[in-house]
Amino acid sequence: MRRIHLLAISALLILPAPALPHTHIDPDGSTVSWYPPECCNNRDCRPIAAIRRADQGLWMTTVDGATVLVGANQERRPSRDMRWHICLSEDIYNNTVVQCVFEPPSAKRLRTWDGDAG
Repeated sequence: MRRIHLLAISALLILPAPALPHTHIDPDGSTVSWYPPECCNNRDCRPIAAIRRADQGLWMTTVDGATVLVGANQERRPSRDMRWHICLSEDIYNNTVVQCVFEPPSAKRLRTWDGDAG
C-alpha cells in the first residue's frame, strides 16, 4: 500500500501542470483573460494605451507605461476584444523582446507604413 502512495505522489511531481492563461487587470478593474500561454510566460501581456506610427513600424505604449517599437513584419494575432495587446519578455541581456502582438480587425489600415507619425 505504501508503495502505491509513493508512486502516486511521484506521478504528481512528474506530470506537468496545465498551462493556464494569464489574466490582466486594467486600472478600471476590467480583466483580460484570453492571452495564450505561449505568449505570456510570466504575466507579460497587457493592453496598449497609445500607438504612434513610425517609419519602422508602430510605437506602442502599454497601459503600465512600457513603450516598444513593433516592426512592420512582426507577426500579429487577432485580438478577442477589439483592442491592441502586446506580450513582452526579456532576453538574457535584459533587452525587451516582443513575444506576441494582438490587433483588432480595424487595425489593418495601420499595416501600410507611409512614415506618417500620426
